[in-house]
Amino acid sequence: MRQYFPVKAKLPRFSKLLFVALILLAFFVPTPYVLLSPGTPQNILTSAISISGAEVFPSKGKLSVTSVMVTNPDSYMTGFDILYGWARGEQAVLPRVEIYPEDESTAESTKQGAVDMQQSQVNATAAALTLLGYKGESKLLVNSINDKTDAVNKLKIEDQLIAVEAISLTSATQLIDFLESKKPGDILNLTVLRGTSENLLQVQIKLSARDDGSAFIGINIETQQEFPIAVKIKLDETGGPSGGLIFALGIIEKLGSEDLLRGRNIAGTGTITDTGRVGPIGGITEKIIGAKKAGVQIFLAPIDNCSDISSPDLFKGIQIVPVATLTQALSVLRAPDGAKLASCPVN
Repeated sequence: MRQYFPVKAKLPRFSKLLFVALILLAFFVPTPYVLLSPGTPQNILTSAISISGAEVFPSKGKLSVTSVMVTNPDSYMTGFDILYGWARGEQAVLPRVEIYPEDESTAESTKQGAVDMQQSQVNATAAALTLLGYKGESKLLVNSINDKTDAVNKLKIEDQLIAVEAISLTSATQLIDFLESKKPGDILNLTVLRGTSENLLQVQIKLSARDDGSAFIGINIETQQEFPIAVKIKLDETGGPSGGLIFALGIIEKLGSEDLLRGRNIAGTGTITDTGRVGPIGGITEKIIGAKKAGVQIFLAPIDNCSDISSPDLFKGIQIVPVATLTQALSVLRAPDGAKLASCPVN
């Protein structure tokens, strides 16, 4: 009977060297990915919020904004960096296009983050002060125009939006809600105040289409609020709109004699509209990880982010409570110790 023995294939020396070179190249060539890492929560009740024109009250506890550290758009991320970040477990690896628009530079990203942060502070101030019963006046000003939409020929920077279809506008949220019933191609009638003139202009604009098929005007709006008291928010090294909910709660905590925190360590995240609606954000997992490391007891999360929260073992020891509005968030803080609070379902 013949016996057969396995034969070990031998690659030519050149092929071996080429194979090793390709492996090394895969580790060190740039990749189209970014890394997200947990940031350290920042307590906004120390010096981040300053208020003048009204009595403020001391706070007992921590109320922190959470953040995510993201590699910037110009970073040289290699295959080795991505593999190492993935292996650490606490970092998320995402395609660059999910975080940054195509070809956006670090400078452009930083500028947009600052704009988003400023608008979140305006919205938080309006939502908090309105809930507390303060009366204010809002101005909706055009601060940028998409040159690929019909708005570029009809509107100008610093135009003040007075009304849409003869309905007086009092907030940007009101205009956004109005557009939900419209389709691309519809004609929108806007009443606009331009410059120092007291004459109101009637402007007709054909709505454009976003990538998801929804209708939009093609402008960004800056909301200017005038209230009888002044609120300033300053938080270094943080950008984007996700601190809105916590900023609003911080304003209420400082202006009210009620002890909402009761010595607890509370953090959270979420965008907020000027009417108090809480919206979803990115990097929720990394933000919760950072909060847990900082000893946070209750984490307030946008209800629309519940589906993004998984890995129950990762979040043991911290209570994640979903909220949809500023009013709901206040109810959570006012709940007595030991009360059963809502929780996000875990995938």
